[in-house]
Amino acid sequence: MISLTKCAADSIAMGTSKRWRGLLTCTFLVSGIAAAQVGSASIHGRVTDSSGAVLVGAAVTIKNVQTGTARSLKTDILGRYSAPELQIGEYQVQAEMQGFQTGVHSGVTLAVGDNRGVEISLAVGQTQTVVEVHSKLPQVDSTSSTISSLVDQKEMSDLPLNGRNFEQLIMLAPGVQSVPKKGEGAFYGNIKDYSISGERPVGQALVLDGAPIQNFWDHGTGASAIGTSIGVDAIAEFQVFTNTYGAQFGGNGGGINAVTKSGTNSWNGSVYEFLRESAFDARNYFDPLSGPPSFNRNQFGVAIGGPIKKEKLFLFANYEGLRQGHRCLHAAQPFCAAGRRG
Repeated sequence: MISLTKCAADSIAMGTSKRWRGLLTCTFLVSGIAAAQVGSASIHGRVTDSSGAVLVGAAVTIKNVQTGTARSLKTDILGRYSAPELQIGEYQVQAEMQGFQTGVHSGVTLAVGDNRGVEISLAVGQTQTVVEVHSKLPQVDSTSSTISSLVDQKEMSDLPLNGRNFEQLIMLAPGVQSVPKKGEGAFYGNIKDYSISGERPVGQALVLDGAPIQNFWDHGTGASAIGTSIGVDAIAEFQVFTNTYGAQFGGNGGGINAVTKSGTNSWNGSVYEFLRESAFDARNYFDPLSGPPSFNRNQFGVAIGGPIKKEKLFLFANYEGLRQGHRCLHAAQPFCAAGRRG
């Protein structure tokens, strides 16, 4: 059974009222099996004996190493099994059948959008005898013609992001270009437009945990009037597909398939703060002698995830806040509204 609950709060105040924005994302995951975010990844394959003959009714167990949750399957009349909608992470695939040794494949790593094939061959023998195979699976997906690029958590953490909107990183994928907007503000939103593989810069498939996140104008993350989006520290990784992707995503020639983080059997978290302050800026040639224009932007937050009950109940929560404004010349007004002069 899967229970997934998300809650989000977005508020803003700026100027004399100390404009600020908060994004709160809470994810509670209750599971008895390894499935989680819809459409994130999958594992499939066949179970055969040492001669290559298929084994019907073999018991297959797919276990998530980070959470300890497992999904149990039976092979069909062609010896095949399939486990869709798996959470990203590292897995162990085990197959067993009466009269055969147990076979285990470990080190199976799933990224968002992966569809990994794991073939298991069982030798005749006692079920108590376990044959374990630990090997890297090929990164080439032979089951799909999708052309895509993966952006993982390390890239999101290491690369500078003005505003910390993860959608800015789709420019890392070949064939993606930024396009000037026709308008912005409360009516159109503040998110940039992108052209993928030469297609029109609108209507791309933008999916977060299996749910489309486009607004009325076919924009996605950060499409609100203030351009806010879910915090980067809440995103596990995302896939940018630029051509020949599956019909389940739809969209106009490309898009993003992203998944949020989930709790595991160990506690992990981060606390962060990013500060931009005009006091640190150098005066350029056209600035007045008094110095560069005043500006202050403080983006901060905390993320934490872990087990409430190991292998059963997990928690992940992320909070991100933003305070931004221009300093006024009046002592009674520590911050001015954007664009306003003191």
